[in-house]
Amino acid sequence: MDNGRVLHASHDDIHVLRFIGSIRYTLSPSIERFLDKLFDAGQPSGLVIDLTETDSIDSTNLGLLVGIARRMQAPEPRRVTIVSNREDINAILLSMALDEVFDIVEHTGLQTGDTEEVPQEASDRQALSRTLIAAHRALMEINERNREMFRDVVASLEKDRTGP
Repeated sequence: MDNGRVLHASHDDIHVLRFIGSIRYTLSPSIERFLDKLFDAGQPSGLVIDLTETDSIDSTNLGLLVGIARRMQAPEPRRVTIVSNREDINAILLSMALDEVFDIVEHTGLQTGDTEEVPQEASDRQALSRTLIAAHRALMEINERNREMFRDVVASLEKDRTGP
């Protein structure tokens, strides 16, 4: 399976993140660090998540997407757009209720500037654990169905983090 990577581009303070290949939890801390830097500079005017070249995306990264949507709510609420024209990915997005927090479209005419790859940096176990827990909590907050689905996952991750 193709290793995943994330590309970033922007134009007029609208940022695009393009997820390519298999997007797994091991990428999450690097993506989170990139997002922290992006939002430390202030809330973008707009944000688009392009999943048209995504082969698969796990629940941790779906939770990170929800975190992006949350961050776009302050100081001024702005809705994030997900671009996905893949039936399998769209089915996952809908099953996790991401349509409740994102505008999901099949294509956009948005033109971006030059792209750069989001750096993949090594993460320690503690950082990865924090990211996993926060991402799954974000999914839980969407609705009751997700809360039930991920309750045991989060409890297990928290137990592993604190030890016996």
